[in-house]
Amino acid sequence: MLTIQQIRTALKTHQLRLKLDDELPFITDIANRAGVHRDTLYSVMQGNRINERTQYALSRVLEELEGETIGKSKTRVMNISLGKNFVNLGYGIGKGIFR
Repeated sequence: MLTIQQIRTALKTHQLRLKLDDELPFITDIANRAGVHRDTLYSVMQGNRINERTQYALSRVLEELEGETIGKSKTRVMNISLGKNFVNLGYGIGKGIFR
């Protein structure tokens, strides 16, 4: 079973990938598969606690989704960090871009 922190991270990553137009199920679909209300998922992402039954259901669904999306390509995003005398290019999501 995933910890609440792992669930939170997985949901935030999933939501970010949705914003980047990856073809994934919506947050509402994840909630329906887990048998919980979508507001519960948003509450978890904001740092609130959940009960053990909800934690188990979300763990199961998120692990299933991970297996289902293995073959799907992920969005590759480049980030640019500008400093006083340098420019740094990197892959992945840089801090501050989507927050």
